[in-house]
Amino acid sequence: MPGFVIRPIDPEAHDEVALVAERMRLTLVEVLGEETGGAMYTREWLEDRVREHLDPARLRGQVFVAVESGGAVAGHTIVRIEEDDGGRAFGVFSTTYVAPDARRGGVADALLDRGEAWMREQQVTVAQTWTSDTNDPLLALFRKHGYALTLRVPEKKMVVLSKAFED
Repeated sequence: MPGFVIRPIDPEAHDEVALVAERMRLTLVEVLGEETGGAMYTREWLEDRVREHLDPARLRGQVFVAVESGGAVAGHTIVRIEEDDGGRAFGVFSTTYVAPDARRGGVADALLDRGEAWMREQQVTVAQTWTSDTNDPLLALFRKHGYALTLRVPEKKMVVLSKAFED
């Protein structure tokens, strides 16, 4: 039995929104380094990006947090629905982060499972994530869950991993 629960973020909890925004920045720093990742976005922009995923007037999305039994937020994932050029909806994992002291405890797997369940609830049949081609931990996580490389953008050092949901 895991020592955490996965739940939607409380949009009224400013501390949770701020924590997720800070961890979005930390994700960028881990993958791209402090100079590049740390300078990409302001704290205000990141907090607004979290709130955007909670406002149906702005987009169809959700933020899930993994909360430990003591109340600490061990990790999060941000998901949303987008449309391809043909108007077909698909799910996107925007950010997934697990605090270093909570890693290797099933948190990332549980967040991924909950994000996929939400996407299925939204009736999409494909999920994707975009990431740096150097983000080995995230690439391994998604591959473990059946995602495959579907696009490589060498000039941006980015890749897309995708998975079609079975009926």
